[in-house]
Amino acid sequence: MKSQDIVILFKLISLELQARKQRTNEYEAAGLDFPSANDWKGWEDNGDNSLSPNTDSYSVRALSASLALSKSEVSNALNRCREIGLFYTDRLSGQPTVRAEALLDFVRFGIRYVFPAKPGPLVRGIPTAFAAPIMAGKVMSGGDLIPVWPDAYGKSKGQQVTPLYKTVPGAVKKDELLYHFLALVDAIRIGGPREAKVADAMLREWIL
Repeated sequence: MKSQDIVILFKLISLELQARKQRTNEYEAAGLDFPSANDWKGWEDNGDNSLSPNTDSYSVRALSASLALSKSEVSNALNRCREIGLFYTDRLSGQPTVRAEALLDFVRFGIRYVFPAKPGPLVRGIPTAFAAPIMAGKVMSGGDLIPVWPDAYGKSKGQQVTPLYKTVPGAVKKDELLYHFLALVDAIRIGGPREAKVADAMLREWIL
């Protein structure tokens, strides 16, 4: 497994939840309660727009474009995830489906060991982990510096945290849910027991 595999799996989950939102026209019907579109961005707008989910959004080409990965990277990642049981294609609908509970179990118990990260030097970037908008008011910071993904358009300065994959800062600007999910994953990667417990509970509440 490679780190981009995790990003792709959460992207697929995001697309499914967005498609569900389109069908119901409200997050509440899916049991979701995310920050409004006005307060979720940790960067200055530079023309990026969210992508509306449709049947093409699940294709290798669409995933490649939305995540800034090559088509071969996406295809290889899906094959790896299929082989280890984290992903399958539904026989009736033909839609790619993530085994969400298994993915969240891996994130909870294994992510910090397989894809570790530690706060680094002071940089400008996008807030992640406990500093991300999704965790506002959920946990208290243990210090003055916040964790951020390095990004020239980021609104905050903090300690650099290497994202799961180098294209994450660009990919989350197109997808609110993906930003929330990967920030929560970071809270488990770099946080203490309290942050990890809260982040895991939030992921399970919204995804399962």
